[in-house]
Amino acid sequence: MKNSKLSILVESQISLLREFYSMAYTKVIFNKNERDNIWNDFKNQRTIPNKDLDTRCPALLAELNKAIINNNLVQSAVFSECVYAQTFANMLQLRQFYIFSDTPDCLSESIIDLLSTHHLNPRYVYKSLDGNRFLVQAGGFAGIDSALLTINGDEIFTVEYKEPGSKTSEPDLPAYQENGFLVKTDSFLNTYSHFETMLNEQLEKNLNFWDVMGSNVNDFSEQGVQIAVSENYATKKYADVICVEDIHGFLTMIPANEAGNWANLKGEIRPAGRNAYAVWTPGKLIEFLTSMGGKIVDGEVELPSQKLTSSKKRGGNNEISRYKINPLFFVRTSDVRFIGSRAVFELKKVKQLRPTISAHMFFRDLKVQEVHAYYRSEF
Repeated sequence: MKNSKLSILVESQISLLREFYSMAYTKVIFNKNERDNIWNDFKNQRTIPNKDLDTRCPALLAELNKAIINNNLVQSAVFSECVYAQTFANMLQLRQFYIFSDTPDCLSESIIDLLSTHHLNPRYVYKSLDGNRFLVQAGGFAGIDSALLTINGDEIFTVEYKEPGSKTSEPDLPAYQENGFLVKTDSFLNTYSHFETMLNEQLEKNLNFWDVMGSNVNDFSEQGVQIAVSENYATKKYADVICVEDIHGFLTMIPANEAGNWANLKGEIRPAGRNAYAVWTPGKLIEFLTSMGGKIVDGEVELPSQKLTSSKKRGGNNEISRYKINPLFFVRTSDVRFIGSRAVFELKKVKQLRPTISAHMFFRDLKVQEVHAYYRSEF
């Protein structure tokens, strides 16, 4: 524990911590190495691994089947979420499992309404044999990973699942200007106020995205990142607790507002984030293309093909999905044709990556016994 000063814990946190630590310490059903092996096998072979997933972790099996049907990939973090949720359900002896889209009547309308007030869309449901208690693994914008509730009560406990090395969130930053400088917007600060200190630090340093487009920005103060972590689960995306595995693979529960006290923290801005948009700095794009030997005639770009860098599909096989003009601009393979040594594409087909900001948590030295001992006085 880096900070001996406790935050104020609310009754829901105390109640959930009390119950969790009254149970025997439990190892997650698949450790990190096992999850990585399953993920790599699935990525390379696109087949369901023979790991008794139908009984050991049916939510993970459902995610893999869904990925095969939709020809998508499964993020490694989703593996952990399913494994942690199943481990927690096992500890609570919630033996019945439902895929909500297949059996929506497994939850009452009142429970669905309660979940919706927390921006949660049910995906998987773990239910007690008497039908009185539920752990709901959920999805949805601005929602957390899971909720624990009873059929007769209106109290809901919210649970976030995090890997030992993870991000709290990674929203897109507002679009920067043609000159590369970022301008804060009220809409961003209203939605992601916990990142304001981190963002202000970079604005004071005159962050310019044309200068840093090939690398990530990590020079943040400890205080700024601490604010981003502690306030992330205290506002619109509220979580009572975070479940993470410790260094020995035991599922561990900590209050969400004290996550930063148990983890090593790092702030990051990625100039080339995850999401692509229509180009919002067309003047700079044309400048880049011209400097690469490109010609633009009637909205069509022609430039030496060796100036483009091929990029494979994220987390997938060897299929090339896009050609990068530079770290911030790209064009999809389907929109490029090659004529001899020249690449040709429409200017309007170019996409621009929006920068993102995030706070990372590294629970590298976490031990369930130490966490339990620290909070014992609370309950």
